[in-house]
Amino acid sequence: MTDFIDHALDQDQDQDPTVSTPQRGRLARGWQAFNRYRGSRPFWGCLILLAGGWFVLRPVVGSFQMMTGLGVGGAQVYILGGGMMAAAVVAFFVPAQRHFPAIMAMIFSVASLPLANLGGWLLGMLLGIIGSGLVFAWTPYSDAQLEKFAARARKRAERKARKR
Repeated sequence: MTDFIDHALDQDQDQDPTVSTPQRGRLARGWQAFNRYRGSRPFWGCLILLAGGWFVLRPVVGSFQMMTGLGVGGAQVYILGGGMMAAAVVAFFVPAQRHFPAIMAMIFSVASLPLANLGGWLLGMLLGIIGSGLVFAWTPYSDAQLEKFAARARKRAERKARKR
């Protein structure tokens, strides 16, 4: 992708040698690409939901004593916290299928209150509820929004052309 952008910038410079187009750094281009990718996904909802799943799962992860003390009942903590985290990952990578994972994550979040250390000491449950709500409510850009973005880009290009 960056080779294509560099090639396009080089072509612009070849067309008019008097105009110098400043090349943006790789970091700036990468950040812009990440922002475009992030805008096409329920990023913040998934991030909050992932944190909620971690807080539900955290009290039993890595503690062998805690896991053996809980016995079979400890498996439900892994199912609830892991299910919340899996729902966040699925909603992030397949945003068209975000509704079912969001509903399941909401159920897991509410169920974690009595079944998993008070829902990760309440913080995991609250983050899970907020995150799954954000994932469920997220919508991709509408056609009107996309047209508005395109109009802004055209205006920017016209202003740049006038400055030259």
